[in-house]
Amino acid sequence: MLLAVAELYLRPTDEDWVNVRVEEEYADVLQNIEAAIIAVFDGNPSVVDRDVLAAIDALIGAYQREKRNRVGVTRCPPGRAGAVYKQCRHVCEWRLGRQPLNEGESVGADFPSEELAVSELILCLKRIRKSIRLWHKQGGSQGYLKYVRQFLDDANSRIGI
Repeated sequence: MLLAVAELYLRPTDEDWVNVRVEEEYADVLQNIEAAIIAVFDGNPSVVDRDVLAAIDALIGAYQREKRNRVGVTRCPPGRAGAVYKQCRHVCEWRLGRQPLNEGESVGADFPSEELAVSELILCLKRIRKSIRLWHKQGGSQGYLKYVRQFLDDANSRIGI
């Protein structure tokens, strides 16, 4: 009986399972969006986690409204959050197969895999939001940004970039 009780506490929650699934199934999408975030951070080291959170929240809201077929003005957050929003939105639209990643190319010319559904993109954005909250809590005002920077640097060094 004690083992059964222990297993209840050790069993992952549904939320944990969803997070693992998102991380495994959409690792490339998460990495694309996070690389966009870090590109803005590289250009402006004063960006903080709250700016990134505001941008991700705005993106989630915009894509949720789209999914529900609600027409409305999508407002880009001001300042540094706006810069993160624009860069991430560009990557999201590319992953949805709506626009090329690079100027002057046709849609799909530089897209190596299947298009993403809006609902899948929302899952990815929510996973990033959860990560922002976790690493901000653990590392302070740029905890998430510093974590992702290190993660991307480690990934790039493993593949020789």
